[in-house]
Amino acid sequence: MDRRAVLIVPVSFALARKAWAVAFELDSITILDPWAKPSVTDAAALFLTLSNAGPRADRLVGGDTPIAERVILREIDGSPLEYLDLEPRRPAVLRPGRRYIALRGLKRLLAVDDRFPMSLRFAAAGTLDFTVTVLEGPDDG
Repeated sequence: MDRRAVLIVPVSFALARKAWAVAFELDSITILDPWAKPSVTDAAALFLTLSNAGPRADRLVGGDTPIAERVILREIDGSPLEYLDLEPRRPAVLRPGRRYIALRGLKRLLAVDDRFPMSLRFAAAGTLDFTVTVLEGPDDG
């Protein structure tokens, strides 16, 4: 096998993965790559990256989705958070093993490749509507 091909293939996959990035914006707030794990109970976890490009901090204060009874911000240990501060130019990464958004009282199980609507409320920016894709979970690479 050509040595250049061996080096180019992993780089190509990394670049392609970035090309698939999904972003939703409202004022200075950006939500990047929202995804949820498949569910086997009436609960699921939602992950994403939040960015604030504005000059002032904003605050994530809640959320809503028609597929669940409750949307709860969770700390690393699973305890509930009342809000999540978003400082300018300091992205907040919600991912497995870290802070996340819990969906409780699911009205249906979530399967890979499902999509569902979601809204997050911010103290200053207002409400940002977006679509979540259900995935097995992107690798950390």
